[in-house]
Amino acid sequence: MPREASAGGVVIRESAGTWEVAVIRPHGRPLWALPKGHVDPGESPEQTASREVHEETGLTVTLIAPLGEIRYVYQFRGQRIFKRVHFFLFRYQAGALGPLPGPRVEVDEVRWVPVTQLVPLLGYKGEKAVASRAVRWLRSQGLLPEAAPAPVRIPETEGG
Repeated sequence: MPREASAGGVVIRESAGTWEVAVIRPHGRPLWALPKGHVDPGESPEQTASREVHEETGLTVTLIAPLGEIRYVYQFRGQRIFKRVHFFLFRYQAGALGPLPGPRVEVDEVRWVPVTQLVPLLGYKGEKAVASRAVRWLRSQGLLPEAAPAPVRIPETEGG
């Protein structure tokens, strides 16, 4: 089975006291995703992730931490392909989301979203897991409040 490697990033910034994450809407798709792309020959996954973030969002970023990888098999032209996507947490340094020079064939839209909306917003299961890791990292650093505990439901008793 052929293998492919890609890399991408979760880009965070603080804006007006709220942490936000850059997301993309891939061309022709009705869902939101994280910026990512193929590892070029001679590139490390970290270099690829930084390059792809810049190409797909227009942002310049600084590496904070690795977020692990997702693995899956997909089908292309009747052939099954094994894919690994390495993800990294980045901090926004410069740039603005919006139109990039040249044709933008891979991405239809980019935007900042509050980190609290990230996991439910993303359209791919594996990316939701990566986003959850990023949120946990932010909480572990004291940058986000702890998640509110789920309400405890006390079952009703019959005849009582």
